[in-house]
Amino acid sequence: MTAGPFRWKRSGAVSILVPDFFVPLGLAGGFTTRADGEGRELDLDLRGPTPPAAIIENRQTVLAAMGIPIQTLVLAEQVHRAKVAIVTQRDAGRGAHDSADAISGADALVSASREVALAGLSADCPIVLIADEKRTSAAAVHSGWRGTAAGVAARSVEALSDLGAPPESLFAAIGPAIGACCYQVGGEVRKAFPPALAAAEGVFDERDGALYLDLQEAIRRQLLDCGLIPARISAAPQCTHCESGLFYSYRREGAAAGRCAGVISIRE
Repeated sequence: MTAGPFRWKRSGAVSILVPDFFVPLGLAGGFTTRADGEGRELDLDLRGPTPPAAIIENRQTVLAAMGIPIQTLVLAEQVHRAKVAIVTQRDAGRGAHDSADAISGADALVSASREVALAGLSADCPIVLIADEKRTSAAAVHSGWRGTAAGVAARSVEALSDLGAPPESLFAAIGPAIGACCYQVGGEVRKAFPPALAAAEGVFDERDGALYLDLQEAIRRQLLDCGLIPARISAAPQCTHCESGLFYSYRREGAAAGRCAGVISIRE
C-alpha cells in the first residue's frame, strides 16, 4: 500500500511508514504508529506513564519489524532546541533502555557509523530522517516549532556536509506531524521565526482570525535553502492530530499522549 512518497511495510502485526528512498538506498527504519494491527499500543516513550518494561518491549517489537537490533538504538534528550550531536559506534544503545542515558541537550543526531540506529520520538512534532545517496551518513532530527525556528534541520545538514555528504547528495523525509489544518499557534510563534521564513508562502496562514503553522513546509523550505534538491525532499501526508487511530498527538491528548518514532540506520 502506498502513501504518497512513502510506503507502508507490514511485519507481523506491525506497520511501518517507510520513505520511498529507503528502499533503493538500502536503509533500515521508518516511522512507527501508535498501535499494531491487533490494537496493542506501541508507545515508545520511557518518560511517560507507561511502565518502562512495556516501553522497552514495544521498542524491541517495532525495531524487529525494521530489522534493527535495540542495542544499536540511539536517542537524543529532545529539549526543543537546535543542538546537533555527532554519534559514533561508542554511543550505540544510549537512551535505548534508560532515558537518562540519552544524548544530553540534543534534538538532532548525525552519524557516519553503520553500527547505530538514530531515532527521534514524537507526538505532533516532525521527525526528519536524512541520508546521503552513497549511504555514508544519516541524521534523525526532532524539529518542533522551537527547533524549526532555531534552524535545527539546517544545522543537521551542515553537520552531514562536514562528514562528507554535501546537501545535493541528501534525501530527506519529514515524518507525520500535526498539520496546518490543525496547528493553531499564537503570534509569538511567528515572531520567533526568522522573518524570511515566517513570510514564506505556506508557512503561516491566517484563517477566521486565527494563525496556523505548517511545520512540514517550514522545514522543507529550510532544507531547500540549504541546497537539497526539491525532488529529494518528501513529507508524510498524515496529520497526527487528525489521524487519532494512527498517531499520538500532544495537542489532542495532552500529557497522556504516548510517542511514536522515526528511525534511520545505514547499517548493511
